Amino acid sequence: MLHRTSPKSFIASAALAGLIVIAAAGRAEAQFSGTGGTLGTGGTLGTGGSGTSVLQASDFFVGVEETPPVALSIFDQSRFFNKARCDCSEPVYILVSLLASGVAKRSQITSQAGTVSVVLGTGCSSLISQQIGNCLPVPGGTEEALTFLNNGQFLIPTDARTLSTFLNISTVFDAGVSVGACQATFGQFTQTVNILFDFDGDGFAELPLTLSLLIDLNPPPPPMPVTIQGGNEALALNWPSLDTSIVTDLQGYQILCSRADQYQVFKELPNDAGGTSSGPYGAAFQTCPAARTGTGVEGLDPTFVCSGLLSAQATSARIEVLQNDITYAAAVVAVDNSGNASEPVVGFGTPVKTLSFYDVYRDQTPQGGATGGFCALATARPGAKATAAGLALFGLGALGLALARRRKGPR
Repeated sequence: MLHRTSPKSFIASAALAGLIVIAAAGRAEAQFSGTGGTLGTGGTLGTGGSGTSVLQASDFFVGVEETPPVALSIFDQSRFFNKARCDCSEPVYILVSLLASGVAKRSQITSQAGTVSVVLGTGCSSLISQQIGNCLPVPGGTEEALTFLNNGQFLIPTDARTLSTFLNISTVFDAGVSVGACQATFGQFTQTVNILFDFDGDGFAELPLTLSLLIDLNPPPPPMPVTIQGGNEALALNWPSLDTSIVTDLQGYQILCSRADQYQVFKELPNDAGGTSSGPYGAAFQTCPAARTGTGVEGLDPTFVCSGLLSAQATSARIEVLQNDITYAAAVVAVDNSGNASEPVVGFGTPVKTLSFYDVYRDQTPQGGATGGFCALATARPGAKATAAGLALFGLGALGLALARRRKGPR
């Protein structure tokens, strides 16, 4: 006996069959993870005269690595390039890699006589073999096209100083401009990294990719004035908050201090990056040891940190576990999102013992006569009159108690 199939069941079966066909037709591809920044789309890469577009910007991954093979996330990358890393010329790497779609197209590229080059500067979208205008080739940033295709990637070793070179399109780059001076005429700026592909070797880039890097070489201004008041084994600091509408990347504040203007107060251990590796507090900022102009608090030494990172709205803090009657140097520094710290303006304060009511009572003129503690208890031997009065009061109390019991009578 045949059963009639409802239209709804037929439609559901057809849809399921369609999904199975689509899934079977798809090809599995390797998954590439990691983000490296803002990748520009500069056009398409030709095969060397045929005019056929082969590689596109979407076939590449471009990023920055501090420790290969781990690429910095977009968030970390936007806070990486600060003055400390520039001053110390911290090594970094630019990675240009083919994604799965690009690897699949390698056999279609017939011309492999050119190069892949990395050039810094806005508007530098053609292949450049030497310093021209405001374009700066990255040293060691050129590789044969054939080598790139065979390896599937190009890892360019460079440093934060080179990538932080300020290049202005309105100025001409020449021998009089210092490469990586670790300073800019204004706050943050965007560095454009151009990856130029010239597979046919004609001197022009068929596909320029761009990577945008945020460079921040200017620390925020210091909060002023800072008042320091001594407390019992502590110092209380107060300061006016910075205007966050002007200092838009303010992360917060941190306190540095030293004992007798030269000794660490808390045990903070240094590392090569200019931060701290262990201790009760960790520096939220970075400095380059080779670029410090002073020592201790004045030198913005992270091992002299005496607080955690305070919020951008904080206007006061208290440093505790100090020693009374010892002078301490202290400074409040503003810290931005890139880890730049303001110049420390050093002040001094001395923790002092807090006077209790009894201390004030004893120090007044004339001096108070009580000895403190259970002050109602006499410490001297009572006289005869005092003893007789005491016994009389005791007797009266006992007589009153007996009369009270008698009135109640037996129960």
